[in-house]
Amino acid sequence: MHQPSHHNLPTAKAYAQGFTLIELSVCMTIIGILATGVVYMYTNPTAKVKSVMFNILADLNLARSESVNRNQDILVDFTLGDKDGYLICLDTDSDKDCNDELAENIIKEVLFREEVQFYDCISAPPYPADGPTKTPSGTKLAGKNGLIFGGPNYIKWQPDGTSGDNGSIIVYHPAKQNPQQVRGDPYAAVISSAATGRIRLMRWRQNNGWSKK
Repeated sequence: MHQPSHHNLPTAKAYAQGFTLIELSVCMTIIGILATGVVYMYTNPTAKVKSVMFNILADLNLARSESVNRNQDILVDFTLGDKDGYLICLDTDSDKDCNDELAENIIKEVLFREEVQFYDCISAPPYPADGPTKTPSGTKLAGKNGLIFGGPNYIKWQPDGTSGDNGSIIVYHPAKQNPQQVRGDPYAAVISSAATGRIRLMRWRQNNGWSKK
């Protein structure tokens, strides 16, 4: 009887070889790069602000999409306190407030990370050091809380995907316990057209002013 050949089968020695030095070096380099990115995201003030603003941008688009899909008004109700944030809800009683809505009508609740808040110019002037004095569209920020649009502290999306509450939402990273000192570059979400609901993302740089991000 013909015996099967074992010449092409991997040996125990081949299985035991493990990683080569080059492979281990590549793995360690990749791990180092990823670790550096994580540390940067958690320690860099501007990165923290950028992260929060991208989440706001995504949630504004979520609310807009929900208003179209449900064929109902959807409210983004901004809240200020120990931690700033917002609620996204069905505004069933049309009072432009999410706080009195049933839990089943709350689509999402968000609280910002502790270091990031709406741009505080309530006591300005003086304005926060190294920060903007106007919105990207040129509205003065004196006496504002970072929420500059039609309603006091809300945006309502309508079933056709538009909003009459065009304006700006600005967030920043102040120095600890000192809202008058800017640490991270402020970011703004600008609803520039009530007819289309288009949203632009802007970044403030001390030497260059507002620019598209």
